[in-house]
Amino acid sequence: MKILIVCNAGMSTGIMQIKLQKCIESDGQKASVEAIPLTEIEQNLEGTDIILLGPQVRFAEDEIKRMTKNSIPVFSIDIQDFGLMRAENVWQQIKKELSKK
Repeated sequence: MKILIVCNAGMSTGIMQIKLQKCIESDGQKASVEAIPLTEIEQNLEGTDIILLGPQVRFAEDEIKRMTKNSIPVFSIDIQDFGLMRAENVWQQIKKELSKK
C-alpha cells in the first residue's frame, strides 16, 4: 500500500509520516508512507492507494480529486489529529476510506 501525505513543504507531515508508519507496522500491516509537498503530487501518483492532505493544503482537495479522476481516495487529516500527531486516528480513517473502495 502506498500512502501520500501532502502539505506545503513536507516539514510537519514528515513527523506524521514517521508516526503513521510505526502505527501501521504495529497493526501488522505493510505500507509505504511518503510525505511530499503539494507541488510534487503529480509526479508521485503512480501506485498511490490513498492521499492524505495536511490541514494547510485542504483547499486543494477538489483539485486533487479532479487530477486523479476520483480514482484515488483523498481526504483531509483532521486538524486536531494533525496538530497533536494522533497517527492512530489517522490510520483508522485510512482504513475506513479504503474500505469504501
